[in-house]
Amino acid sequence: MKRKGLIGLLLAIAMSLIVGGCSHGSGVEFGAFAASLDSDDLGDGYGGGAKLELNPIDMVSIDARASWIQFDDTDIDMVPLEAAALLNFPMFWEHIVPYIGAGVGYYLFDGSGADLDDEVGFFPLAGLEVGLHSVSFLAEARWLFLESDVAGAKGELRNLTEADIDGFGVNLGVLFRF
Repeated sequence: MKRKGLIGLLLAIAMSLIVGGCSHGSGVEFGAFAASLDSDDLGDGYGGGAKLELNPIDMVSIDARASWIQFDDTDIDMVPLEAAALLNFPMFWEHIVPYIGAGVGYYLFDGSGADLDDEVGFFPLAGLEVGLHSVSFLAEARWLFLESDVAGAKGELRNLTEADIDGFGVNLGVLFRF
């Protein structure tokens, strides 16, 4: 009985890898993610976001993202509105998809710690999607290049006229394929 159960489990896993999961090409994915950013002048920020990804062909995809990151140490909130172009490298029946890419964004700032100007920034990224049936999990590492003029700063930012928001970020989330 144990042998039949084990064989059934292995067949179910194999079947789920064959029928669904993370394959790119002519698809639409929508997802949500947790985000972190270790900014040079604003400190550590945490938040979340959503993304919509279009896969016109297997190797190429584009996405639009909107997120929110809160920097507690400096009482600043950042709302990134971003777009990225990705180069995908499907592996193992297209259920594991490493990718690299670059993007640009418009970054809105709000908070009581300082008045930062909204600015345009850019980022390179590397990521991995792992598909399980119609759901994929994503992990991304990225570097944000962004500076903003500062006015009315308090606390840690009081001596700054320009904030260096460059930093390493990580996104972890889930994608749903349509």
